[in-house]
Amino acid sequence: MVYQVDSRSALAAQRLLRLSYLGFVSLGLPDTVLGAAWPTMRAELGLPLDAAGALLLVATLGVVLSSSASSSLCARWGTGSVLVGSTLLAAAALVSTALATHWAPLLVAALLAGLGGGAIDASLNDHVARNYEARQLSWLHACWGVGAASAPLVVSAVLASGTSWRYAYGALAVVEALLSLSFLRTAALWRDLADTRQEHRAHEHGPLRWPMVASVLLFFLYGGLEAGAGLWTSSLLIGTRDTSPALAGAAVALFWAALTVGRIVIGVRADAIGPARVLRFASYAALLTACALALPSTPLWFAALALTGLGLSLAPIYPLAMHDTSSRFGALWGTRLVGYQVAAASLGVATLPWLLGALAERLSLLVLPVLFVLLALSLIGLQHARQR
Repeated sequence: MVYQVDSRSALAAQRLLRLSYLGFVSLGLPDTVLGAAWPTMRAELGLPLDAAGALLLVATLGVVLSSSASSSLCARWGTGSVLVGSTLLAAAALVSTALATHWAPLLVAALLAGLGGGAIDASLNDHVARNYEARQLSWLHACWGVGAASAPLVVSAVLASGTSWRYAYGALAVVEALLSLSFLRTAALWRDLADTRQEHRAHEHGPLRWPMVASVLLFFLYGGLEAGAGLWTSSLLIGTRDTSPALAGAAVALFWAALTVGRIVIGVRADAIGPARVLRFASYAALLTACALALPSTPLWFAALALTGLGLSLAPIYPLAMHDTSSRFGALWGTRLVGYQVAAASLGVATLPWLLGALAERLSLLVLPVLFVLLALSLIGLQHARQR
């Protein structure tokens, strides 16, 4: 079922939903292409290994800026126009990277990619949350996983053919440009609460209440927990269970696969069970599986099973909490908070894994799963606070 509050036909609504899915596939493409192409890129351009970290920080800055401003941009220009401009920015970022011969164009491209990606993320999250059921938003985020998994395959295919990594970026730029044309052709169909734009702007600078702050903080900690588990559990398994890099990498792959598949499967029953109930169950399941991962001296199969369970537990939290925002805080506040939550999740991804790694370096790798447990506990507390 699709929620409709105007006379837009069900056919048009399904068309926009399919475009939203494609938009999130395209959102995942630039997020993982750098990691796959970086070894050959930095060798050709003569850059140090850690320069990729600087590019990710610049991109995060762009995401925070554009997602925080997305509600104002959509209120002024319309969701369709914002999506057209954002995908063009993403295409320009990919082209700039493909043509780069030194460091400066890469920094510009990273900022453009962040600005485009943040606005796409926030505006599509808000549109789907306001107009469709929870299952569609869960599937929307599963589409990000499809794009994230596809980009490294594109890079691998291009490099295997003996051509430059630049062609991979060029091919992805064409995908973004075609998507921008699709958004342009459907710009008039995107409903953006036009009848409440003035009221929306009146609320633009109102103070946030504690449940709203708790909702934003939840996304910050969630981003850190998801990215931290994906980044550091391979090192944890190698360093504490004498696991080979290949087996540790396979265990981490199970985590990401469970996260993506979980969003597809849980989305089927999310509305029937109730998003609030699924969120509550998922939060406690994340705590339980993090505790299982923290148990010392367990065999590899048990740790891999716990890690897979953690991925399944985390799967519904981001999309269902995002979907719940508009209904819990109202359409106007919800639109504003969606942008803040996307920005907070990006900040969590950019900063908390670094902090977790620094603590593990100073103390021990065994502190990592304990920190995962603390993050999962905090998610439960914030989930209760945002529901008050």
